Amino acid sequence: MNMDSTLNYDFKFKCQRCGKKQIISDFNLGEIFCGHCGFVFNEKLENLGYGSGIVDNNKDTRRTGIPVTLSRNDFGLSTIIGSENKDVHGKPIPNSAFSTIKRIRIQDNRSQLGKHSDSNFKIAFEFLDGIQDKLDVPDSVKETAAYIYRKAVEQKITMGRSIYSVIAASMYIACRNMHMLRNLSDISEITNIKRKKIAQSYRAIVKQLDMKIPVVNQIDYVLKISNTLKVSVGTKNLALKILKMAEKLDMMAGRDPAGMAAASVYYSGLIRGKRISQLHIADATGITPVTIRNRFKEIKQKIPLQNEEGKKKILDIYPQADSDFSFGDK
Repeated sequence: MNMDSTLNYDFKFKCQRCGKKQIISDFNLGEIFCGHCGFVFNEKLENLGYGSGIVDNNKDTRRTGIPVTLSRNDFGLSTIIGSENKDVHGKPIPNSAFSTIKRIRIQDNRSQLGKHSDSNFKIAFEFLDGIQDKLDVPDSVKETAAYIYRKAVEQKITMGRSIYSVIAASMYIACRNMHMLRNLSDISEITNIKRKKIAQSYRAIVKQLDMKIPVVNQIDYVLKISNTLKVSVGTKNLALKILKMAEKLDMMAGRDPAGMAAASVYYSGLIRGKRISQLHIADATGITPVTIRNRFKEIKQKIPLQNEEGKKKILDIYPQADSDFSFGDK
């Protein structure tokens, strides 16, 4: 590849260091730098197109580079010396300078991990990237987990504990705060860390950081089961209405939200003639089929919607039921 296809010279802007108008954009290396003094303006360019910006007093305000993120030990702000043995003009570096360049690269790598906390964050956040990919959660959850982990390091919660268990617990807390239904068993399975270890780190973080963890809503479980098993919209809506009636009848107190949600989905499928296996629902929620059967019997006894006599009984107990839901009409 020739120089014209590799380098893009821009003479509209001045270098902030030497004042020369020799700004070079190297799209192979992903850098924008001065061709006279070598000063680097931007690097790690992932988006080769520029966003709109206003140029004031010869200052380039175009959008380039990766965003600042909490999930990197250096916040994404450090520089990287490329592995290619070429100078700013794209010419090969002389063999006599190889040893010098190699030492510079080594010192650059060491400077990024100068503190013990930097090495800690690098290990933790690389592990966090893997957890995010396996859990399939958005970047906002990962950023929240990174923020929680940084706070845990500040409070020295990681002392005497495994880095991996603390970052896994941070991800679990982030999922709870962002209403992403991922339980400890899910995180333990994908991280290959014992559930007990993650639970211990979770309790330590919540206690020392004085965090308020939101209670999981039964509606969230119904949505998770419906999305996992791909049930119809009518079945899902009826399950939500059954839960609403169960709450009116004070059936929620002292019962596992996952069990009540699973039983309502199973009951809704029976009423609508689209039976869903208890085993499949149990796999989707992480509970046992026995729990689903017990909760189903309790709900069916107090909310008998499969016959007209049962519907009249519900209207006597809960008059608003006639307007609140359709009694499982298809």
